[in-house]
Amino acid sequence: MISLEEGQQVLHWRDGAWHPIAWQNWMNFRELNGPFAPPPCVKAGEHHFVVCIVEDGRFYNILPHRYLIDPDGRIADDRYFGVLSDGEIARYEALNRRHYEYPQAHPLSREEEGEFESIRDRLWRSWLPPVEAVRDLTRAAVALPDENDAAWDVLEACGISRGVSAVRP
Repeated sequence: MISLEEGQQVLHWRDGAWHPIAWQNWMNFRELNGPFAPPPCVKAGEHHFVVCIVEDGRFYNILPHRYLIDPDGRIADDRYFGVLSDGEIARYEALNRRHYEYPQAHPLSREEEGEFESIRDRLWRSWLPPVEAVRDLTRAAVALPDENDAAWDVLEACGISRGVSAVRP
C-alpha cells in the first residue's frame, strides 16, 4: 500500500496499486515546466493518475487524470474515451473556448452554461480512477477528509459516503 506524504503529490495506478511520481517528472510529462520526458514505468495505453493534496494525513483534494499514452510516452488524443459523440465534442470544444476566452467577447448564456457544466461533469466522471483504486487510496490516509474538503467530490463519485469508511456496493 502507498504511503502518503504531506502536501502535493502525484500517484499512478498501475498493476493494482498506487505508485508515486516525482513532481518534476509529472511536470515534464505534462510539458509544464521543462522539456518533455515520459514518467518512469508509464507505457502505451490508458492510465489513471491522481494529484493529491494531503494535510494532517487527510486528503484535502484529489484531482483525477485519465490519459491515453502513445508509444513515445506522450499524452495522445483519446477522443474523450468515447464519452462524447462527435457532435458533443464539437459543441463542448466551442463552449470551452468561449468559457475560457479573455476578454470574453461572447459569454455563455445560462442555457449554454448548464449544457457546458453537464458535459464537463460527464467528462470528469470518466476520468475517475476505478473504485478499487479509490478504496486503496483511502486506506493510505490517516483519516477521511474533513466535511468541507474538496476530496469528497472524488470520493463520493466513487461510492464513498461521508461518515463511513466503506464503499457502497
